[in-house]
Amino acid sequence: MGASIRFKSRRNCLSRLLSNEENAQLDQLIGVHCKSAATTVVQLFLPKPPEYTEWMKEDCGILCLIEEDKDDDNCNYWLKIFCLVRRKVIWQQKLHDNLVYHAPAPYFHTVSSINNTQIGLNFADEAEALIFLRTVRAYLLKKKAYTRNDAFNVSSPKDFRLISHIGWDKRKGIVLYNVDNQLIQTFLTGFCNRISNYTPKENYQKRSRPGSFKRKKISKNDISLPIDVKVIQRNSES
Repeated sequence: MGASIRFKSRRNCLSRLLSNEENAQLDQLIGVHCKSAATTVVQLFLPKPPEYTEWMKEDCGILCLIEEDKDDDNCNYWLKIFCLVRRKVIWQQKLHDNLVYHAPAPYFHTVSSINNTQIGLNFADEAEALIFLRTVRAYLLKKKAYTRNDAFNVSSPKDFRLISHIGWDKRKGIVLYNVDNQLIQTFLTGFCNRISNYTPKENYQKRSRPGSFKRKKISKNDISLPIDVKVIQRNSES
């Protein structure tokens, strides 16, 4: 007898532990708008109440790392466990930055989410468990990279209009555009005061140097006559 032909999916990475019929059923459950980057068979464990110090078996099924089929790069990734008998998803967890995927043993992995909930995954095959671990960690790094890039993708302002502007240009000098007259006067007053109070550094150093200042002798001719003199009070003897 010839070797049986394995079922191949155009979108999904399938498990060698499943038969052709099971892989075909899984392919239909995943759908055409999603794809599985890794697939394997697991048992689902939950912490046993009330102490939550032991694991208890909750269910079993086919674990898939699902990637939503979107046009943009910032798509969503999910961990989903499918049940072929019930033909539905029995557990799912979205991958996010705060998700912790840990492998305390080659065949047993844990998933901790942001709300402190934890589940255990017992793998039927250690080789597929290693592939699944590497794939999940690669997708988590990919997700974090997209999150960091989004912080810098700040769009440029839209419908930008220049309302008014006042400034200085080396070639044109003072540049004014649609500025209120009062603001122009304030600007010019401050600008002129700054120019009038400006003292070159070289001249300042020369004048502040000890012994460099000499008082100029003045004569009576150098003294100007008083301007607008008003006699307030005058005392004289008659």
